[in-house]
Amino acid sequence: MNGVTMRGGISGGATMNERWGEARIRERRKRRVQRAVIVGVLATAVMVVPPFVSGFIDGFMRNPSRSGAPAGEVIGIAIALLAVIAVAGVWGWRESDEVQRRHAVNAWAAVGVVGFVGRTILQMIERALHLSPMTEQLWWGSLAAGAAVLIWQRVKG
Repeated sequence: MNGVTMRGGISGGATMNERWGEARIRERRKRRVQRAVIVGVLATAVMVVPPFVSGFIDGFMRNPSRSGAPAGEVIGIAIALLAVIAVAGVWGWRESDEVQRRHAVNAWAAVGVVGFVGRTILQMIERALHLSPMTEQLWWGSLAAGAAVLIWQRVKG
């Protein structure tokens, strides 16, 4: 024996769990699922609870048909949702390894370049052709660029 046994006793070395790698992967997957559930519940709660409570209060105050959500409510929901997204991002960043982080940085770089350069180009096109602002199309285009970079990195290996 060279000091380590797999199923028990020690003969001069540390005891190793027979399937420690599988257990580690299983625990990591379990943490990811738990994190996804927590983030999903928090994001849903942030978007659903305030309007529900506001509507409930409006019903008791005999004001069931208001024209829209108050600015404070909308801003509060936006800030809370940004907080949930930031916490989820930091949480995911800490759980990822250096290869996943590099892929994420490359994807965000593609999103940033398309958004930065695309905005300038779209402004020129909008003015020249008298079009309405195309910011939503630019947003979707930059999202597609980031997704394409992620997919390319996965395919490339």
